[in-house]
Amino acid sequence: MNNSAKESACSGHRERLRSKYERSGIDSWADYEIVEYMLTLIIPRVDVKPTAKNMLSKFGSVSGILDAPIEDLQKIEGIGRSSALAIHFLKDLISVYHRDELKKPGNEISTISKLMRFFKSRIGGLPNEVLEMVCFDAKLRIVPDGAVRLFEGSVNSANVDIRRIVETAIKKGASSIALAHNHPSGDPRPSFEDIRFTRKLSSACKPIDLNFIEHIIVGKNACFSFRRDGRFDDLYDESLEESRIGMRRVSDTKRKIAK
Repeated sequence: MNNSAKESACSGHRERLRSKYERSGIDSWADYEIVEYMLTLIIPRVDVKPTAKNMLSKFGSVSGILDAPIEDLQKIEGIGRSSALAIHFLKDLISVYHRDELKKPGNEISTISKLMRFFKSRIGGLPNEVLEMVCFDAKLRIVPDGAVRLFEGSVNSANVDIRRIVETAIKKGASSIALAHNHPSGDPRPSFEDIRFTRKLSSACKPIDLNFIEHIIVGKNACFSFRRDGRFDDLYDESLEESRIGMRRVSDTKRKIAK
């Protein structure tokens, strides 16, 4: 098959993919078809099916491809730096969508699941550890400019200024705050320093009636919630209905064990 025939066949296949997506979306697609169609939007006039399958073989899933470092993407035959950057842009675009969806005027972030999605969209893919805070009004709506990056580096009681956190919350007019930091290693389980820092901040918030409603650790594939964990009753606040249910379940389990 000459080059002209190859380009014609490739163009026809791409058109079939576009038509299939227009008719039925991607819910019924195989993972390689999803990656293949993504690559058709990035790489022109080339059969990208082999590249899509190679990427899935290397990274294991669509999310694995989107999370892969640019340098690792470039190791796949057919993926240059511009293509790798485009893939990362698509990942960041997804994060922006989720961030904006949760910050729409009037929306309440009233459950732990929503908080996890919010923080994961902001810091889940970062290569370095960061600490962020969100400030809420009395109805658990994010106040204007209420999402604040507080710190970059290891999060512990020694190097995070608790006073700065509290003063920032007061300046923003917050009734409640939630914090999150990421573990670039991928494991969301809290360290001893994470636990000590959380208790220290909780103690600082109580005297000024600032509700410290959650601390979330964002890992690669999962998040850890201090509230859901059940060991931090001093963080309990009735503003989160999902938390009340979770805390009841923990209490019921303790009673059953005691019996």
